[in-house]
Order: sequence, then C-alpha cells, then structure tokens
Amino acid sequence: MSALRSLIVLSLAAPLFACSGDPNPVTPGPDQAQLDPPPTGQGFQIETDLFEVPAGVEKQDCYFFKVRDLAAANGLDPNSPVYVNRVQIAQRDGSHHMNVFRVRTITGLDPANGAVQEGTDNVGECFKSSNWADWPLVANSQVDGQLDWSFPEGVANEFMPDEWLMLQTHYVNAQTQGTPSGEGKVNVNFWTIPKEKVTAQLGTLFATKQSVRVCASNPTPSYSGTCQFNSQKPVRIIGANGHFHSRGKQFDMFAWDGTSIEEPPIDQRFYSSQTWDEPPMLTSPELDREIPTGGGVFYTCSYQWNMPEQSLGCDGLNSLDKEGADDCCYTFGPIVEANEHCNIFVYYYPKADDINCF
Repeated sequence: MSALRSLIVLSLAAPLFACSGDPNPVTPGPDQAQLDPPPTGQGFQIETDLFEVPAGVEKQDCYFFKVRDLAAANGLDPNSPVYVNRVQIAQRDGSHHMNVFRVRTITGLDPANGAVQEGTDNVGECFKSSNWADWPLVANSQVDGQLDWSFPEGVANEFMPDEWLMLQTHYVNAQTQGTPSGEGKVNVNFWTIPKEKVTAQLGTLFATKQSVRVCASNPTPSYSGTCQFNSQKPVRIIGANGHFHSRGKQFDMFAWDGTSIEEPPIDQRFYSSQTWDEPPMLTSPELDREIPTGGGVFYTCSYQWNMPEQSLGCDGLNSLDKEGADDCCYTFGPIVEANEHCNIFVYYYPKADDINCF
C-alpha cells in the first residue's frame, strides 16, 4: 500500500475547467498534479505517488481502491453508498490517458494481486484490454494539467461500499509523445452529495472499435460504430471524449436514431476532434444533447497511414499483426508508436440498464 499515499489519507482543452461560483476551485500550482483532497465528509481522493517514465518507455499502471476504505478514510459512512456529483483530475505532463473503471469480471487483472500492478511496453496485465472488457467507465482524461467538472444538479454516480475502483494511468516518453520531466503522477477527487439530493443516476459508455487497420495499401481508412441505449425514456449526453493515436485525423460522434445505417447528418454531430494527443473533452453545461428513446451514438474514426519510426519499421508492425498480413498495418492495441485505437467515452443520464454496441 506504500505506493498509494491516498490510502493513508483515506472516470477538453489544456486549461482548467472551473465551476462557476465554486467555493473550492482547483488552484493550479507548480506541479500540475497537485490537488488538495475534498474536506472531510465531502468526498475522497485517489492518488498515485510520483513514478519514473524513462526515455523510450510506455508505462501503464493499474491502481485499485475499495470504496468502503476511501469513504471511511475521509469521514463518510463506510457502510452506505456514496453519490458523486463532481470530479477533479490532475496529471503531470506526459499523460497519454487516465481512466477510472468499476471492477467487474475478474480475469488476469485482480485487486487481490496488489494495490498497484505495473506494466511497461505492452508487458503486464494492465496492458491487456480483455481484462476490463465489462468494467464500466467512471472517469477519464487525456489532457496534461487539470480538469474540474460538476454534473448537472441532482445527477450523481452511485458507488456501493464493497465496489473496487481501478485507476489506470498511461504515460509515454517515446518518439510521438513525451514526458518532459521523466516522471508521472495522477490525482483524482470525487466530491459527493447527500442521497436525498440525487434526482438521476449518471450513466457512462466506453466502447472500442477493435477492427481498425491502417495499412500501406489502404492509407486513409475510416471506421464507424454505433451504441444504442436500451432505455424507456430519452437520455441526455453531458460528456464526451474520443481517443485514437497519431495516425488518427478525424473523430466524430453523432446523435443516432437507433435504426439508420448511414452516418447521421452534420446537424446531429455533438463531438468532433482532429487532435490525437490531447483531444477535447466536452462537458456540461456546454454539452447537453438529448438522445430520443431507442436512440444512441454513432461514431467515426478516420486515419492517415504514415511510415513507422525507423526503430520499429514495417517488420515491427507486421510482427504485431494478428491477421498475419505483410502490409505494414497499424492495428488495434495500446502502444502509441505501433498501434491504433478508436475509443469513445460518453457520459449521460438517466442511467440505462443496458447498452448495445456494434
């Protein structure tokens, strides 16, 4: 537990997102990952210690926290659910992504194996996406610096005392992305509200298009996916973030009627990004898009192939190609230098019991 100072105390643009009229705003300091925890009884913090990210390395680590322990350490009832209405995230420069998930089906990544489980250059259980295939998203950020987001009044994410949360941090200090100080660090604050103030539960959507292939023979491909909310009433999207690597050129999300197979018209687009390393994070109140009953989200990712770094080369890409092709393809995977992604992060309310993604 020594790697987590939070257990002792106990998921855009680069600038800070401040809450209007907020009595406890984030105050940026010399260290962008510095973040004071919520006062006793008002929430809890999860935090990593400072860790090294040597030159040429991609480091992805998974940190586990039990909600009951987090609540008890900061003056909340450890035997009752907690209701989170505000999230603050602070990261040192060099972060590729930070995700927080609820732990569900256990395969190779298990909190019983330690509070901190490290991975380096695609080695380790923390790099294997199959381990969190059904772990619901809690919070995410892809920006260096700080994010502060309060959900609409009465909307909250409910956490049960015996739930485990997993914070995954991915830092890169390689060719396409760097960590200037050679060190990474992440802080996340969860601010709570009383149960009687909750009017709707927050829902989240995390989906990946794992069929992506960006190849020398097909250098400008596009891929699309859909996710349908199984809800008896309309839902409101209040947060959105897209994710791909350096071959990615355009990421769009649209409100979708749930039946059409063509890309929705441009007036249904609610998210667009042409930035891969720090893509925008859109949040309420700026983002507030209603999705009709039976509808969902349609998303597209477009790419431009480029020659891999000399140290990797086409031979390196071909060795990673699970289809065994010899076409210098970037395929789905976690490594920034060698793989591609097409991932969506969506926050909405009221929470739906089921979401189907294709």
